[in-house]
Amino acid sequence: MRIFLIIGVVLAFLLGVFLGINSTNKPASIPIAEATGPWHLLPAQSHLGFISVKKGTMIETHHFGELSGMVGVDGTANITVTLDSVQTNIDIRDERMRTYLFETDKFPLAKINTKVDMAQFTAMPIDERINISQTITVNMHGKTTDFNASLIVTRIGVNKVAVDSQSPVVLDVEDFAMQGGLNKLRELASLSSISPEVPVSFSLVFER
Repeated sequence: MRIFLIIGVVLAFLLGVFLGINSTNKPASIPIAEATGPWHLLPAQSHLGFISVKKGTMIETHHFGELSGMVGVDGTANITVTLDSVQTNIDIRDERMRTYLFETDKFPLAKINTKVDMAQFTAMPIDERINISQTITVNMHGKTTDFNASLIVTRIGVNKVAVDSQSPVVLDVEDFAMQGGLNKLRELASLSSISPEVPVSFSLVFER
């Protein structure tokens, strides 16, 4: 009887290992109870920033303070950036960007849209991360342009996901008819050059 008892314990242990069952009879690291509905962006835990390059070598980092967005149950993702919330750590430069570059009196928002395959993420274990390539559409300053983005998606909770740019998405101000505004910024700051190519990076957290 003792031998059969030992064999039974061993089989139970192996079954638990193969099925991912822990001492509480719940799958290890696998989401066990999920909310339904869309995923909403958590602005306080998210970040969208960009880099400017002056005189060919002077690099400065900036970001936007107001973001909103969601991913619908069908995978439609929308992010809205309030351009008036640009923060460069210099008040006069913030004001000039709002007035001459973004022209926020006429174009107050930038919108980012894409469509994701939700089936890729439904069964992701907590703490697992995957790399995906995604086409994103940026609407800004009355113009719309598509970009290819390399993203890292991480399941950080049962109902929480982080989406990070694996490498910056490089925007060209000419694609958004903003070259005139950039020239005005260069003139006001008495700079020899400001690069029209702007690397943008982001870390976005969604919860449902």
